[in-house]
Amino acid sequence: MPDPALPGHRTGPPPPPPRVIGAVLCGGRSPRFGSDKALAPAGDLLVGQRVVAALRAAGVDPVAAIGGSAGPRIGVPTIADLRPGDGPLAGLATALLWAKTGPVVVVPCDLVLLQGAHVSALLAAAVVDPKAVTVATVGGSPQVSLACWPAEHGRSVLQMLDRGEHRFHRALDELGWVGVELPPDAVADADTPAQLDRLLGRRSD
Repeated sequence: MPDPALPGHRTGPPPPPPRVIGAVLCGGRSPRFGSDKALAPAGDLLVGQRVVAALRAAGVDPVAAIGGSAGPRIGVPTIADLRPGDGPLAGLATALLWAKTGPVVVVPCDLVLLQGAHVSALLAAAVVDPKAVTVATVGGSPQVSLACWPAEHGRSVLQMLDRGEHRFHRALDELGWVGVELPPDAVADADTPAQLDRLLGRRSD
């Protein structure tokens, strides 16, 4: 019979996995789209609602909108951007500092073809190295629009902004990342209404 005093002996149930927080970046100005992309119709849902639904289908909870004013319309609370107008890296810093701890899936509001299976694949890979950023890749190339970030990197990202850095790829290089190959649809974004129409025409649901 195992001795409870031995190192590594567990007398109770295993600890629960860390909760996974979702952050939808909604603070962009969308000049090419002409209106708030998160609130654009996409079939029976708004674009932002589709992104939220994909996160929740993978068990991500809670989910919040970072910046902008779309949160109530897409069914999530809004976290005010720490540095409005300072780009998506500022939105990332806001999301990680809000989450404080654990993994955070950060996505823009316009990944209209994102599915729960894509997010689940990302999270499965994130378990392998929870201290690294886990990012979607397409053809081996990192796609920073879909990634799982350890919340503990929030201060580091904020320091990058203080240095004048605004590139997501630079953040990946500094913090370290691992990739998980996903289909192009997982990271297909809609920068214009015409692009949104084309993506919706490819949608299978």
